[in-house]
Amino acid sequence: MTRRRFLKYAAATAAVVGASALGFDYLLKSPVTSPSQTSTSSTAVHEMAPPVIGDFQWQPTRVVNDKVYEANVSFDVESSQPIISANATLRPFAPTIPARAYPPEDPVSLTLNHLPQPSRVTTYSATVANLKGGKRYALDAQAANTAGTQTANFETPYIREFENTAGRDDKLVGAIYLSWWENPCQAGWFCHWDEVRANYANGATPLGTPLLGLYDSTEPLVVAKHIDWATSHGIDLFFLEFFGTDSAPKRFAPLLTHPMVNQVRFAVNYYTAKLAGFSAARLAEIDFNDPAIYSQLESDLDYVAENYFSHPSYLRFDGRPVFQLYFTFQLKGDISPSINKLRSHMKELGYDIYLIGDQVSYGDEIDLGRLRLFDAVSSCSDPLPPIRRDHHFPISVAYDEYSRWQDATRLAGIELVPFAYPGYDDSYLTDRPQGYGLVPKNADFLESTVKASTHFLDRHRLMGIDTFNDWGEGTYIEPSVEDGFTYLQTLRDTLAGQ
Repeated sequence: MTRRRFLKYAAATAAVVGASALGFDYLLKSPVTSPSQTSTSSTAVHEMAPPVIGDFQWQPTRVVNDKVYEANVSFDVESSQPIISANATLRPFAPTIPARAYPPEDPVSLTLNHLPQPSRVTTYSATVANLKGGKRYALDAQAANTAGTQTANFETPYIREFENTAGRDDKLVGAIYLSWWENPCQAGWFCHWDEVRANYANGATPLGTPLLGLYDSTEPLVVAKHIDWATSHGIDLFFLEFFGTDSAPKRFAPLLTHPMVNQVRFAVNYYTAKLAGFSAARLAEIDFNDPAIYSQLESDLDYVAENYFSHPSYLRFDGRPVFQLYFTFQLKGDISPSINKLRSHMKELGYDIYLIGDQVSYGDEIDLGRLRLFDAVSSCSDPLPPIRRDHHFPISVAYDEYSRWQDATRLAGIELVPFAYPGYDDSYLTDRPQGYGLVPKNADFLESTVKASTHFLDRHRLMGIDTFNDWGEGTYIEPSVEDGFTYLQTLRDTLAGQ
């Protein structure tokens, strides 16, 4: 929920056994030789020349729930002279993330089998087992003949640390996912780490230290870790926050084009504050009686529909793309004509959208007419129980409130999408002391709110987590240096017990 901080500053700067749907396309992807490596291909082998190493292959042989436990590796050696020796070592390779973020694993010297081929080519292969994963691997190969020695280096795809267990229960869990983190900061883009970190040298933020460090959301290894961690601990999908057509291509592409994207689903959460120029103070001023407001929303939804609704991993209910509008409970004016017009417009484009309104707010009077504008309503932006108060309400408040809202949604003929939270603290946005009037981040609170949410699941069994990785407001459940996997494990264990 660093979104509130984003409001403050943005205005000023204006991814065989048990293989799943992943199949083998990703697992068999040919690794790329880095620029610094010796060339591994040759158009001709000259007499008395050193051997040439090439055609590296990575063949998973034991895969369970998208995790590779065992694989066969092979490479060819072309030589005009008898090969004196050939050897290979498989070693962990994750240069852009801290070693603390993946399980330690020693390099392995492979026992190579060889098979002579026509045209002076010998294929060397080996089986590697008990892969810990959580990283990529590099194969360092070497071959020698009487003319000399040649080396080559190859890289594997990312290998999961955990099995993908998302979708193995009857709950559909979506976590708010922030794709705005970048390091180093780039000119022309709002740099969130700059605003939340307390000590850059130590890679820390005021509320915790990411296990991945102050990472860049566009880094493929970071995206792979997030998919791995999330889908192995009960999270089925990411709600991607849409801030506009200028930032969406940069922010969404690293996930949506990642080789592992078919291991997770996603849906768009439209950040309604965009309609107020990203001004927190003006949220309540978004008036749907203003034609310009509707025009902007329609234009943005056109972009989302054109660019994301047809993606194979986009969340659909009965063929209908899911789209969430954030902060709807604060919108002014008669939004009925705009929502109805928006639905009609989308149908003309061939999309019958499943619209979720962020409408559930603690203690608010319930307007059945407004509820009927949506297919479901959520409590995405207003946590239950009301943790933004001067004291901690008992968890029973969440049950009472969700019961009240579910009664209303059933009268309106729609669904409820409850959200769970690990705590909340946005004091870095204000002059308040850290933790003032808010719920300190703790696993017990997450467990309680997850239990409350699962108690009120509707037909599509959808619930939310706020958030996966908001390091500004303390709602992250992503692994940290301080807490490790505590929050993800709490989520997984609580979901399993419900």
